[in-house]
Amino acid sequence: MSDMTRPNPFAQRINIRHMLSTSPPPQDHVLPGLLAGTVGMLAGPGGVGKTMLELQVAMAVACGGSICGGLFEGGDADIAKSRKPGRVVMVAAEESVDLFWHRLHAVVVTLTEQRHLLGVDASAAELMDLWSENLHLYPLAGLPRVSLLSRDLEKTECFHQLSAACEGAKLVILDPIRQFHICDENDSGAMTALVQTFGELATRTKAAVCFAHHVNRASTQMGHGDAAGAARGSTALSDGVRWQLNLSKPTKEAARIRRIDEDERGRFVLVDIAKANYLPPQGTALLERRAGGVLVLASNGGHASSIGKRITRRAKVQAVGAAG
Repeated sequence: MSDMTRPNPFAQRINIRHMLSTSPPPQDHVLPGLLAGTVGMLAGPGGVGKTMLELQVAMAVACGGSICGGLFEGGDADIAKSRKPGRVVMVAAEESVDLFWHRLHAVVVTLTEQRHLLGVDASAAELMDLWSENLHLYPLAGLPRVSLLSRDLEKTECFHQLSAACEGAKLVILDPIRQFHICDENDSGAMTALVQTFGELATRTKAAVCFAHHVNRASTQMGHGDAAGAARGSTALSDGVRWQLNLSKPTKEAARIRRIDEDERGRFVLVDIAKANYLPPQGTALLERRAGGVLVLASNGGHASSIGKRITRRAKVQAVGAAG
């Protein structure tokens, strides 16, 4: 876009009198701390369960249900109290149609056997209708690369195609970020431009946009998988997003605290909201991997539901958001 056609961002200032004399609109938390119209990141090492968690989040949001049996629930500002079904667009660049097919069946089998995990009073036929309407999955394995940003850091035709596909979405998931650009992920300028591109997608669609990314080797080896700085590449990625969720494998010490046997440690995943501009600090949750790789909130230790229980009242959340 040339300077001659670019809109003037300084053409109109905000109306201070209106804002100070009118209550602000309520914040729309698609996930706790991840607001509609903002960008977040899901970070974790390979094989920890990022794609399965994303699919379970997508299916829950699409039908207005619980995530993994209540991952983000509890407390006065529980978003589950007002959740409504919404459209979800999930683009999985490294997944095939057949693999998604298996993942979907694994999740549905678990939810069928344990209906309380989804927390929705709906028949199988009603759930099928909601998922058919609201769950938009795009597995891209084997297709030409979808790059949203050129080497000149300009938005590509693929970006505009994705924007059109995401119209009306409540949540957009892109997995993994490495497959959606051809830039150096250690280049802070390029990664800043990439996050800004996702931000434009969020602004255009009014959806929450969340991309998946790998963590660096040092954070995995040192047991720092819960930190915002665990994400691989330039810190511009973590700095640019408004929300970051980290998945990590329990260390021996973490497993001991949660009374997990050493030979069972590989079945569990730690979940931390490593960054949230619109929430106070949160606790760590624990997920257990069941048949087919399905993730379910675990009861080991006392920390399983601490993310949900420590979400504070709306007034405090809005105050934190204003400060961020």
